[in-house]
Amino acid sequence: MRREDIQRLVAGATEDLVSALEAGKSESLTRYLAAMGRFHDYSLGNAILIALQRPSATHVAGYRAWQRLGRQVRKTERGIAIMAPILRRADDDSEEDKVVAFKAAHVWDIEQTDGRPLPEFAKVEGNPSIHLEQLKAHITGQGIDLAYSDSLGSAYGLSCGGKILIRPGLGPAEEFSVLVHELSHEMIHKQGQTEQKTSRKVREVEAEAVAFVVSQACGLDCGTAASDYIQLYDNGGKETLLASLERIHRTAREIIKAVTASEGGGAETASREASAGTTAVAA
Repeated sequence: MRREDIQRLVAGATEDLVSALEAGKSESLTRYLAAMGRFHDYSLGNAILIALQRPSATHVAGYRAWQRLGRQVRKTERGIAIMAPILRRADDDSEEDKVVAFKAAHVWDIEQTDGRPLPEFAKVEGNPSIHLEQLKAHITGQGIDLAYSDSLGSAYGLSCGGKILIRPGLGPAEEFSVLVHELSHEMIHKQGQTEQKTSRKVREVEAEAVAFVVSQACGLDCGTAASDYIQLYDNGGKETLLASLERIHRTAREIIKAVTASEGGGAETASREASAGTTAVAA
C-alpha cells in the first residue's frame, strides 16, 4: 500500500467517525480509544490504522522485529499498513534524530505469526497492582500534591491546580481510574491552559477518555464507561474532535509510560521492536 493510499484510509476513517458521531453512534470512537491503550507507542493515526485494518490486533511488530523475537510471519498473512518516520541523523549538538518525512510500512499482529512463545504479557484484569503505586509516585513526582478527603460531596476526586484530592476507601481499580482522571485535568486543563477554550463537559469527557485508555493499557476492565465519549463531538466540528483525540492520546501515552516504566515483558519489547523494525534513517 502506498503512502497516499494510507493517508486516504486515515482521512476516510476520520470522516466515517464524524458521520457515526453525528448519527449518535459511538462504537467507532470507543474502538479507537481502546486501540490507543493497546498501541500507545504508536501515533494516533497509526493506532487508528491498526484498529481499522485489524480490529482484533493485540500486539504488533515489523517483519524483522518478529524474527528477532523468535517468531515468523506466515506467508499468507497480509501486513497492516502504517506510516513510519524517516529520520535524519542528528547533528553533533543535537541529542535526537529529526523526522524528515514519512513512508508506508507494515506490521503484523502476533496472531499472524508462529514461533517461540513470548514472555507473558502484563495484565492486571481488574486490579491495577503496582501500577497504582507507580501512578501515585508519578503524580507527586510532577510536583502535584495528593491528599485524601471526606469533603468532596458526591465527587470521587477533584483537581485543584497543583493538588489532587481523592475520596478515601475506593477500591484499587476505581482509585486508579479516578487518579488518572484528575491527573489528566492537571496535565491538559490546568498546566495545558486549555480550560478556557473548551466546555466543562468536553473537559470531563477528555479526562474520562484518558482514564479509559490508560486502564485499557494496564489490563483493567472498563465495563461500559465509554458510553458518553460521543460528547467529545460536543461542538459538532471535526477539527475540535481531532484536537481532543490528540490531547487524549498525548496525555494517556505519557501516563502509561510512567505507570509501566518497570515492566520488561513481551508487550513492551514487541512495541520497541516494532518501532525499530519500521523506522528508516536518512544519512
